[in-house]
Amino acid sequence: MKIGELAKQSGTAASTIRYYESIGLLPAGVRNSNGYRQYTVNSVEQLKIIKFAQSLGFSLEEIPTLRKPNKELDHTAIIERLTQKQHEANALIEQLQRKSERIGSLINLLDASWSNGECIGDEKINELLNEVEY
Repeated sequence: MKIGELAKQSGTAASTIRYYESIGLLPAGVRNSNGYRQYTVNSVEQLKIIKFAQSLGFSLEEIPTLRKPNKELDHTAIIERLTQKQHEANALIEQLQRKSERIGSLINLLDASWSNGECIGDEKINELLNEVEY
């Protein structure tokens, strides 16, 4: 199949496929005598694996490190990196939960003040600003 068909089947832009080839993430398609690259069904699967790895938080630079020099999957490296990705995801969830709680508290504070026709004073605003996590 040509690059356009590969792009369609994999849901990956042709320019992205060429980029993956240029950085060695995807083997280059074999060129025919007319200069067109030809790809196999295996190329579609490789692109799906790349997208899946990215969906788990792996960068394009990390993906090749999940294979041994002989190109087999490095099971130990994969488990270690997935464990790390899980810890990162859990930390992000905790951070988002704290953010949601702060937003909820602010909504309640504003609603209570404004429903009484009051405005929040500078003292309360400064107190809230001092609670912000960076």
